[in-house]
Amino acid sequence: MKVKEIFNSNFAIYYEKVINRLSSPIQIDKWRKVLVKKAVAICPNASTAIDCCSGAGNVGKFFLRENPKAKLINCDISKPLLKLAKENFSNKENVFYVCSDNRFFPIKDNSTDILFSSFCVRNSPEPTLTISEAYRVIRSGGVWAILDFFRIEKESSLTKANNFIFKSFMNFTKLVAPSHSEAIDYLFESIKKFYTVTEFKNILLESNFEIAEIKEFMGGVANVLIAIKKEV
Repeated sequence: MKVKEIFNSNFAIYYEKVINRLSSPIQIDKWRKVLVKKAVAICPNASTAIDCCSGAGNVGKFFLRENPKAKLINCDISKPLLKLAKENFSNKENVFYVCSDNRFFPIKDNSTDILFSSFCVRNSPEPTLTISEAYRVIRSGGVWAILDFFRIEKESSLTKANNFIFKSFMNFTKLVAPSHSEAIDYLFESIKKFYTVTEFKNILLESNFEIAEIKEFMGGVANVLIAIKKEV
């Protein structure tokens, strides 16, 4: 599986320590904070949260600032990134780690109040299975907080400008580290092949989720979706 190979290679560390470290203070940490705050506003007393495709814990750290006593489970297919997460949360006794494909969570049914997934569903070889697994592990009335890049429905001047900035940044990282060019090209291709935000919203509605909110960034290049699992 290509995604598994990419994020268990040296690229995983390069992505976290170079690409993520450069881009997060500029834009992405702002999106992550919005993701967390909107989820916590709906589930302020969450006792358990899962961060699917957690990487090094970039969403989890913001969640624990809002809810420091909650149990946080970092779930990722990447062993190198989970190792970094363990280092980043080394002083936390309420943080746990699971190495798992995002199509098959080794998590009990109806066991989590909030499921975070940032830049996750897009990287699933079978997104519908990932959606089914999300539904299975979230309790009734619980929140699925999603952050991802989506295929653009209609380009505007703002979208074109932001796409140019994003692609220029990523192409710069290819020049700096040409050995990672294939992995970076994959990131572009994954967006082209992914759903539009409207298509994804409709799939969630068909999967028995309610959409509480959608917030776009960069003219719709990135979106936060807050979905609630319907009571059964």
